Amino acid sequence: MENNDSIFSDIHPEETRASSIQVIFTRLIDFAVDICVVVLFYLLVPQDVLIAMVRKSSLVTPVIFITILTMYRLLLFLLFNRTIGMMLCRVKLLNGALSPLSPKEKFASLFRSWSSEIKYYKEK
Repeated sequence: MENNDSIFSDIHPEETRASSIQVIFTRLIDFAVDICVVVLFYLLVPQDVLIAMVRKSSLVTPVIFITILTMYRLLLFLLFNRTIGMMLCRVKLLNGALSPLSPKEKFASLFRSWSSEIKYYKEK
């Protein structure tokens, strides 16, 4: 009797790249959430603290923006492996080998999601 199992039976089906529309909506949703996070930060922090920080240097405001958004995105990637936009649009990030991102790749994707190795794929 022949065995119907093939040496290829353990290979997972190929992942499908997310459409351009899905990627655009994902990025728009993430951008809107980023703006909301920054606005909430400025609403929750007392005015005196903000004014004192800005008076010290003109570079403080951009540094605050970048720090808040980096911490927010890193927290989402570490806890959920995706951002809110990715959850709503049902996409995920995979590396060039079509496997989930390593911690190093997650950190790198915070700053360069357009990398040639890291792409958006549809969830199944």
